[in-house]
Amino acid sequence: MVAWTLVFHIFGIVLWIGGLLMTTVLLSRHVQETAPEARAALTRIEKKSMRAMADPGALLTILAGITLIFTNKAYFLHAGWLHFKLLIVVALIILHGYVGIEMKGVQKGTSSLTSGKAWFLFATVLVVFLAILIVTLPGEVYLQH
Repeated sequence: MVAWTLVFHIFGIVLWIGGLLMTTVLLSRHVQETAPEARAALTRIEKKSMRAMADPGALLTILAGITLIFTNKAYFLHAGWLHFKLLIVVALIILHGYVGIEMKGVQKGTSSLTSGKAWFLFATVLVVFLAILIVTLPGEVYLQH
């Protein structure tokens, strides 16, 4: 069961990060677009990216992560690397919410998001994801003490 739970946890993070990255790229293009038809198309794709990838990926990742913790509470609740990872995951959840707010603002025309800020969000998602990987993989070995 643990192996399958880990598969779903990893699959979820791939969906989650992929959806956030795709949405930020689309937002970068959306704020530069002037044609109403193109803006409408970008709005539809942004919504699908968030609602069909990032949101379900986040839910799957979090539920599978909680399940993994409960498979070996004695280990996980005392693993220093996991506490640090969970802190970074909270940052990712906040970032996810911010991308969603910006997406809605761009779609309504009330956001001050620029292409540069959208690319900054893209880079921030990448850095947060990299931090999660670093803490999880080598962190399990080096941050146990």
